[in-house]
Amino acid sequence: MLLKPACLALLLTALTPAIPQPSAAVPDLLSGYAEWIQGGRAPFELTAPDLDAVRQALARLDPGTIPVDRSLSPADARERQRRVITAFALEVAALGSHRHAAAAARLIEWACPYVRAHTPANDFDRAWQLAALAALEGGIDPVVLHAHLDHVQSAFGAEPRLVLARAIADEQFGAPAEVLTRSVAAAGLARAREALAHAEGERYRALDRAVARFRDAAKVPAIAAEATLRMGHVQHRLGRHDAALATWADLETLAPEPAVAYLVQLFRGLAQESYGRLDAARRAYLAALKLSPKAHSATLRLAALSFVHGGDDPYPLVEALVRDDDPRRDPWWSYYAADWRFWYPRIERVRVLARSK
Repeated sequence: MLLKPACLALLLTALTPAIPQPSAAVPDLLSGYAEWIQGGRAPFELTAPDLDAVRQALARLDPGTIPVDRSLSPADARERQRRVITAFALEVAALGSHRHAAAAARLIEWACPYVRAHTPANDFDRAWQLAALAALEGGIDPVVLHAHLDHVQSAFGAEPRLVLARAIADEQFGAPAEVLTRSVAAAGLARAREALAHAEGERYRALDRAVARFRDAAKVPAIAAEATLRMGHVQHRLGRHDAALATWADLETLAPEPAVAYLVQLFRGLAQESYGRLDAARRAYLAALKLSPKAHSATLRLAALSFVHGGDDPYPLVEALVRDDDPRRDPWWSYYAADWRFWYPRIERVRVLARSK
């Protein structure tokens, strides 16, 4: 197992309702954000109050009251206000998404029509959609992700990350229960039961769809390496280990980013281990650790190999990991969250464009 067992305490935390904060504070928070993002004040702390309360308050707010540069023409002022309110909704949603993924998705979907209605789509609209995609994929809720993709497909369907996202949504249906716990539990117990039942019934059909979609996505150069990685991972999850190894055979020629390069070595090790090819598995895990030293997943797999099958003493590996426990070294922990790893550069791009004409 690569994942820690689901923890009851985490489940209970996710099911604990947020303490609502007064929606009257939202206009003041938005005004402060508008001044900050336009360079009119020093950075301030953007808090994440009750996300549904934020959405309801924004729905009642006149965007024309958002403070913008008075030198702007009326048309430019309206465009600036549209950008500020949608950027604000996205930032607040992302702040609360890890504990309240369903409410975060509702807030993003409230803002999305403001973006889609602007035609023709400009650089801000494209940047906003990419940042929204990062936040939604980070919620690991394939039903929500599919619904979002359905209504942005017509305007942004050619964007490579959106092409990849459709396959990722299907792959998320097959995520281990430990990964799904946060996203489904955050929506409440009834939704959790419904989502888990749906995921169980859809799992194999969704994973087969994911393989086909990743194969098509791999034809697009900009996403070929990640699509190939994920296609092989789904094949491995389906027990098709030789097919997975064949899929990954030439992945390095696609110049993968560091996270993808690490994960393909980790996954090769798992596939080889499934066949009892222990030396090949060990070589793959060591290759992964050359790319990301002390990463949890490859370190623990190496230790487990030695513990079960003999070899080097596994305890120094585990002790070193406990002493220097930094999960940021390991791309595996964010694998199913997909584009969430791009959140910070993407939201910074949104901020830059929000204050431009």
